Amino acid sequence: MRKKYLSALIGMALLAVPYAVLGEGVDASQASTDSSVKSSKLADFVMDDLVITGYREKVLQGAYARTDTTFGLLGNREVIDTPASAMVIGPRTVESFTASTLPLDKVLSVNPSIRMAGSTLHNDFTYRGIRANGTSSLINGIPGLMTQFNAPTYAMDHIEFIDGPSGGYTGSSIQYESTAAGGMVNFVTKKAGDEPRLIYKQTFTGRSNLGEYIDVSKRFGSQKQWGVRINAENLRGETGVKGERVNTASVYVNIDHKTTHHNTNLFMGYRDGEVENGMRWFKLGNVDSLPKAPNGKNNYAFDGMYKSTYGYILGLNHEQKLNKTTTVFFNGGLNHNNLDNNVMAKFSSYTINNSNGDYNLEYQIGGTPQNTYYAQLGTRHEFGSPSVKHKVTVAFDKSWKERESGITPNYNNGTNSFGVLGTGNLYTGLHQTGMPITRYRTGLAARQQMWGVTALDEISYKKWNLVLGIHHHSATTNNYNNKTGNLVSSNTSSSTSPTYAIMYKPNDNWSIYGSHSEYFDAGTPVGSAYRNAGEILPPAKTKQNEIGVKYQNNGLLTTLALFDIKMANNIVVNRTVAGNTGTWLLQDGQDRHKGVEWTINGRLAKKWSIFGGAMYLNAKKEKTAGGRQDGTRVSAQPYWSGTIGVEYNPSAKWGLMTRMTYFGDSYIRNGASKLVNVPSYTVFDAGVRYKTKWKGSSAVFSLMAYNLFNKNYWMASRGDQVYVSTPRTYMLSVQYEL
Repeated sequence: MRKKYLSALIGMALLAVPYAVLGEGVDASQASTDSSVKSSKLADFVMDDLVITGYREKVLQGAYARTDTTFGLLGNREVIDTPASAMVIGPRTVESFTASTLPLDKVLSVNPSIRMAGSTLHNDFTYRGIRANGTSSLINGIPGLMTQFNAPTYAMDHIEFIDGPSGGYTGSSIQYESTAAGGMVNFVTKKAGDEPRLIYKQTFTGRSNLGEYIDVSKRFGSQKQWGVRINAENLRGETGVKGERVNTASVYVNIDHKTTHHNTNLFMGYRDGEVENGMRWFKLGNVDSLPKAPNGKNNYAFDGMYKSTYGYILGLNHEQKLNKTTTVFFNGGLNHNNLDNNVMAKFSSYTINNSNGDYNLEYQIGGTPQNTYYAQLGTRHEFGSPSVKHKVTVAFDKSWKERESGITPNYNNGTNSFGVLGTGNLYTGLHQTGMPITRYRTGLAARQQMWGVTALDEISYKKWNLVLGIHHHSATTNNYNNKTGNLVSSNTSSSTSPTYAIMYKPNDNWSIYGSHSEYFDAGTPVGSAYRNAGEILPPAKTKQNEIGVKYQNNGLLTTLALFDIKMANNIVVNRTVAGNTGTWLLQDGQDRHKGVEWTINGRLAKKWSIFGGAMYLNAKKEKTAGGRQDGTRVSAQPYWSGTIGVEYNPSAKWGLMTRMTYFGDSYIRNGASKLVNVPSYTVFDAGVRYKTKWKGSSAVFSLMAYNLFNKNYWMASRGDQVYVSTPRTYMLSVQYEL
């Protein structure tokens, strides 16, 4: 039934097309601020805080990155003027490496701090070695709007990164099965440019997956102060994995209003997504070595495996200038999401029992309806002398989340924990002897709230810039019995975290900085996968020290940073307590992530562009109980990883691109907590893009090949799990501007 409602919404979006394209008062000579319109500079706007304009490019060159960013509560600035490792990937990157059939980390990993760990449905990744997903991201600076599932990147213009803990710059937030301690990921939505536009795009990817996209926009008013942009998606069919199907439909609307005294942006949308037969995760039983990687085209889903999710989001940004020196602002939003069908492997992965690759088809069902809300109110005031200038920001915010979980029935083995449908083998396939139960109900599982206050003072003196800040918040986490609704456990905590940074800029091309930042979560509810389910682990504080240097010249920007992160550690242990033997989740010691990060983006030479970088990460455990795990490597984290991409533009019409991604060897723990090696891998992508005119309209043809050489490999993922590689996948797209 909900698909009928969504079809009606998309239909209404299409009805807006003639009004956007044929509206009165359109001056064809107006310069568009849209992300796909030509210009001569990588970024040539001076923007007010919280007003994000489009991206300009010259014949595709340099289009994979931007030089301007939003530094949390401190507002807009150039990346080279940001006292932290920062990166912004532009519209071309988003277009080239995102699709509803690809994991979100395919595009995020253009930032070398991001390592891939996701799937077609779940957008998991690690940030400087720390687990994250969509719930740890922001949209237009608002936390809580993105879900852990497949992301609507087609409605996004660019993506901003601030590496490392950033609670002192962004405020409070609550995540699900992840943390924002590794860094900030901010998705910035597409907004209407000066000229009305209607763009229609078709895609074909995988074995039979067809997609349609509509992008319509227009500005209204005597001064073009109102802007409306509507994006809609309809996608159906089989991916590059045999039998795996992805079906999505969605519509998103962005409305902005800009005057000399205020800026307002409203983003809202609805999305419905399905993944049929999507199964790629495995973990190891008492197996001392990882079996050979199977063919990436193989499908490991049992008959009846199905996931579907739907939901809506709304985000509002408003900034009001009271006078020349004082501004007040509001950021807020809500997200309702329901994973209403989740027939999956037991705890999302099969357990490999031996070196031959045998496993049991253990499964479970459930759902996770979630509601997330966020509100932030603050003020920014500028004052000082001609030589010393202050910009003081004070903000109050509140985050709250409510989550239900599935109440499972008795399975076919007579238990209410999981069912068994047969057996399987990595190389020969499945032997299924039954069908899964699909009926379930949900009940309240957890409620979390967090209140925070942040104060920042940015001080400028000649070539020096100093940031001093403090963030305080209190958090409450309640766990409930989802069958009875009774409170099982509760935890209330508070923390004060300092933030400080200093930057020296000897000239326009160089900047040198050092910084300290922290992050503090709300406590971790222990899930049903562990024997101590229902407990709440203490909030984990993360601290980082970082120094770095940046260089920008002639359209090229590069950064070198050294960082040291300490994070309270939640570990998985096998133990027996009062005769109860199994897997427990405990907080024990800390993880220490020390590393070096290098990024490079922009114009490499005439007609040549480059993007990407590399990271060295030494992630080990410290101060564990009795020193039992001291010095051992953090699961799934190699020492070396990186990505580098190059584009060549022989003419204004043609663009040729290739990208290499490397992930070094790492370790995961088997069922006996022994370390097992996961081999390194190198994967190549390639693409070609052609721009032309067709019947008087602009047209762009694009062909991408992901995993160009069809390499089979294991990807270390989500702690002590591995993920079967995605096979070579082609994506052909045709875009018309009508």
